[in-house]
Amino acid sequence: QPGDYLPSDGQLVIRYQVSRETVRKAVKALANDGYVQRLPGRGSIVLDRKHFVFPVSTLESYREMVAQAHLDASNDVITIKRHVPVPENLTGDNLSILCTLVVRRRWVDGEEMVLDYDYINQDVIDHIPYEAAKNSLFDYFENQLGLQIDYAVKRMTVEKGTFEDRQLLHIDESMSMVVIRSETRLADNRILSFTESRHRADRFTSVEFARRHK
Repeated sequence: QPGDYLPSDGQLVIRYQVSRETVRKAVKALANDGYVQRLPGRGSIVLDRKHFVFPVSTLESYREMVAQAHLDASNDVITIKRHVPVPENLTGDNLSILCTLVVRRRWVDGEEMVLDYDYINQDVIDHIPYEAAKNSLFDYFENQLGLQIDYAVKRMTVEKGTFEDRQLLHIDESMSMVVIRSETRLADNRILSFTESRHRADRFTSVEFARRHK
């Protein structure tokens, strides 16, 4: 638990029947990823790390992410509104399509963590049921409507929180937001949706694997 100390390196060697070097590398990796802090002469203390690990380079639904992370998560549907234009900061141009706007607040381990604004192309999907928004839009698109989602283009920035961020996530004015804006397309290259996902910066972690190719 947060505040507890890990067993000593020697105890971990005995418990897991591995070499001391393996233990040192494992604890160093935990420290580098923010799970523990190594205190000279005292050991490694477990940190309070309630971060939501968001896979920026993959395309997964929120439900899939929290299931893989074994998190206690839920969401509130704040708004479902039809015939809404897409903001220019999402399209990057003057693309003119009307969408159904679905606004949801994501809870992780009892805390409000994320606000999602999904603009769903009405030329592709005319109606979004409340239960689909409450449970999983991707599940509704793929398993009920039979659509084939192919890829998304994502852009990530860090921005000052808005009034709505503060009101819905109960954060103060000093809190920054990690904002991920994405465009999702189907296998036939039609635009399915534009999304703005707004994460509390103090609860956001993005972990990616990168290999250097020579």
